[in-house]
Amino acid sequence: MIDLKFMIHMKQIIILLVLMTQSVAAQNSGNKVSEAEQKHVDRNTNPQAILAELRADLSGLQAEFTQYELLENNQKSDINTGQVYMQSPAQFRWQYQQPVEQLIVADGENVWIYDEDLEQVTVKIQDNQLNPIYVIINDEMSQQHYELKHESHNDGTDWVSLTPKQPNDEVKTVWLAVADNLVKQIKVENQFEQTMVFEFNDIKRNPEFTEGLFQFVPPEGVDVIRAMNQNPTE
Repeated sequence: MIDLKFMIHMKQIIILLVLMTQSVAAQNSGNKVSEAEQKHVDRNTNPQAILAELRADLSGLQAEFTQYELLENNQKSDINTGQVYMQSPAQFRWQYQQPVEQLIVADGENVWIYDEDLEQVTVKIQDNQLNPIYVIINDEMSQQHYELKHESHNDGTDWVSLTPKQPNDEVKTVWLAVADNLVKQIKVENQFEQTMVFEFNDIKRNPEFTEGLFQFVPPEGVDVIRAMNQNPTE
């Protein structure tokens, strides 16, 4: 039971990192599109230009989220809601509130998954280099590892797809819905044709975060499980 639960959480973390890296990019990201160049680009058909505008002057995000699996008949399954906080370049706090409270915190070195009901914390090293999704924060590396394509523009929303150039066990294709220079929705399809959807509301750009928001200290008395024989950085 514990292993299955951990695997589900790992899939969720991978998806969250897509949002974080697309929406909260590093300030020194390579090959940025300049303002002058963007004037000569048809934004509605150029995914690089869309993502460049998305990243501009963005260091943090706060939003409400609804997460669910999209079934073949467009029915929603396993609906979860909560709050997410993200800070460049690699920190986030993903707080599930309904139907079950749960907390995932990435502090830049470790990812902590706290299940209060099980009195259990699972911790995994947050190794950017081992996860190809992290390269999306860099224009040059994203073009090296991903095929970017503008899929459509409808009612002010651009849909951009990202397909790994090399086979990926967790992610087959990612779709981003971008409007007003913010990610409003993410769809992630895995190799089993399963689709996970994240919808975001009440999005705040560059909010002031409280000190310690992206740190996690295991509560006294809970079991701490280190994933895959890893020792977390302390």
